[in-house]
Amino acid sequence: MSNHGFIVTAWVSLVLLAASIEPIIVKLGYNASCTPFQLLAIKNIVAAIVVLPVTRVWRWVGIKGIVRIASVSSLLLLNNLFVLMSLQSLHAVTVVTLLASTPALVALTNQWLGREKLNWKFWLGFVLCISGVALTVELGSIGLASAGIGYVALAILCSALYRVRMEDVTAEISPLVVSNYIFLINAVLTCIFLVPLIGNLPQTAWPIGMWMGLAGAIANVAFLMALFLVGSTRISIITMLQPPVVIIAASLILKEPLTAMQIAGIGMVMLGIYLANVRRIKKEALSPLESNEKAIPQSLLAGRS
Repeated sequence: MSNHGFIVTAWVSLVLLAASIEPIIVKLGYNASCTPFQLLAIKNIVAAIVVLPVTRVWRWVGIKGIVRIASVSSLLLLNNLFVLMSLQSLHAVTVVTLLASTPALVALTNQWLGREKLNWKFWLGFVLCISGVALTVELGSIGLASAGIGYVALAILCSALYRVRMEDVTAEISPLVVSNYIFLINAVLTCIFLVPLIGNLPQTAWPIGMWMGLAGAIANVAFLMALFLVGSTRISIITMLQPPVVIIAASLILKEPLTAMQIAGIGMVMLGIYLANVRRIKKEALSPLESNEKAIPQSLLAGRS
């Protein structure tokens, strides 16, 4: 495996691991009588505290840079809120499965913007991924709630816009620096708009929110690095491995048996990801990547082409 391939694999693996933990933690929070506003408020404040030690990179981006990042970080804040609201009425696996449709919206948006050209192999791969995900979580046996589905739809929209716009931002500002500002900005927004709504916090809210904040910070840093390296459509397709990863982890750690249907589903997702490649349409860069090269350790950029 090339150095570039190893770096991408490492960041994607971190994304899958951190992102797979959060829905489970949220469900534990709801079982402990926490509300979505309480969990989101603690998550954002804790994430703002831990993100800088995680990235170990800081650079002033100017007022214009802060405004630009804020316009994107607000989409992440809304996406997190809608996902939390959906988890109140839907199973975690249902939410993860429905969110698996996000790559299609990301791909269509990038094609409309002239960034990528999609062919039949992409759509065949996407259909295989969606079908494989449905098989791994046995979607047919899961109940659905209309309110929860509505929140998931809003989360998909926010997530797709966030990924597409973040690709432009990280082309000019280091993804590690962007992660710092995202959580700092969202922590400020949280203190202004969410803290007045959280009411009395149960004692269980703090440890659960702290775990969410830590997992969220790590997942976002890893996601932005992976997005910077492979693009928003490709990383969106790759993250469709999340449901199979949860299933395999449950099999290995909790000794839950893998069914033949789940094994077939995992195989379909793997094949779909392989097929669902996209052809980037090369354009002259809007600005040089000097800021990225200064802010990101060279070991993380090695092999990027």
